[in-house]
Amino acid sequence: VQTCALPIYIQAQLAKTVLKSPINGVIVEQKAKVGEIVSLNDLVILIISEMDFEIKSNVPEVDIANIKIDDIATVTLDAYSSDTEFKAKVIEIAPAETMIDNIPTYKVTFEFAGKSNLIKSGMTADIDILTNIKKNVISIPQRAILKKDGKKVVRILNQDGLSYREVEVKTGMRGSNGNIEIIEGIKNGDKIVIRIKSGGRG
Repeated sequence: VQTCALPIYIQAQLAKTVLKSPINGVIVEQKAKVGEIVSLNDLVILIISEMDFEIKSNVPEVDIANIKIDDIATVTLDAYSSDTEFKAKVIEIAPAETMIDNIPTYKVTFEFAGKSNLIKSGMTADIDILTNIKKNVISIPQRAILKKDGKKVVRILNQDGLSYREVEVKTGMRGSNGNIEIIEGIKNGDKIVIRIKSGGRG
């Protein structure tokens, strides 16, 4: 049997009849049917990648300086209880900001560590990122710190239990629970005055 190559223009026409995905994956939805006419940029087929699932999150500028590539995150999915945790790591941090409600944020991409049948496309997640660990530190509520003359001060209760004195402090890491590390200025056992009640006669 003698075969011959198709002319190039026929090959080009045939190529237009085939849809090729730029990624390997699974088709989960087909929106267009045979015979339908679709417009440019119409969604025709939805494909899920066979690669590991990722999470994209917008991180405010006040927190982005503490995040770096390969940081480990603990992820909980809204579909399950908070006891069901997954591990993920930071694989990409966008170099440019995205404005959300007039606040600069940066898109951070997390990749799940390992596969799980519990993870589905489109699920929403809560993410806690572990940026650093310190043990045996002194920490106090951030609201206990006052700013005076450009310095950070804390009110410490005196021995009489009625009066207090103000001391300058140096701060360190901030925790996700509202506390902040104190590097200098107070020692273990000091009693901190967080707020003072004002009262009157009546």
